[in-house]
Amino acid sequence: MKLLNMRTSIAIHHIGVGVGLWALSSCALIEDNKEPGWEYAPQMYVSTPYEPYSQVKKNSINADGKNMRAPVAGTIARNGIGYDNTVLELMHNYPISRDSVDYAGRVLRNPLDNQDTTLLAEGKYLYGVFCSSCHGAKGNGQGKVGLKYAGVPNYKDSRIPGLPSGHIYHVITLGKNRMWGLGSQIRPEDRWKIVLYVNQLRGYKEPS
Repeated sequence: MKLLNMRTSIAIHHIGVGVGLWALSSCALIEDNKEPGWEYAPQMYVSTPYEPYSQVKKNSINADGKNMRAPVAGTIARNGIGYDNTVLELMHNYPISRDSVDYAGRVLRNPLDNQDTTLLAEGKYLYGVFCSSCHGAKGNGQGKVGLKYAGVPNYKDSRIPGLPSGHIYHVITLGKNRMWGLGSQIRPEDRWKIVLYVNQLRGYKEPS
């Protein structure tokens, strides 16, 4: 029995050495010929389901053979041109940090016409959807969520009526203190519409 085990061990040892020499020779061959060689266990890292950003073979379902489908006609690109006043306003490219709200107030200007009643009406609607639950329909901080949060300011407070529009836009975009940012939920143009209505609630007039 011991003799058998010894022979088995020797055989396994020879097999291991053989595999090792084959691997070394294969590596040398690959290096010499600059070939990628074989993939080891490709099923471990090549996804069986179709992945939009990774494609190994032709997709038999889509007409163009690609996993990633073309955008629907009329789709707005994330890095397209929006309302741009000195800074890019798309959320993923917004260059002003959250704590630089005073700077935002100095450099950002509302590109929308503050005399346009249609834009103001749209701003009022959007305010009702996104803001009134905390800030209240009249901007007095008495929204149902605002009452639970506590500390939501009244737009008539002494400092707030004098804050520039860029300050309000920045806070809508990234948030401030306990307020969460809504930049990922509201388009830049719609944020400016909300600013128009907030300005009306707080009695702010754009400087000429």
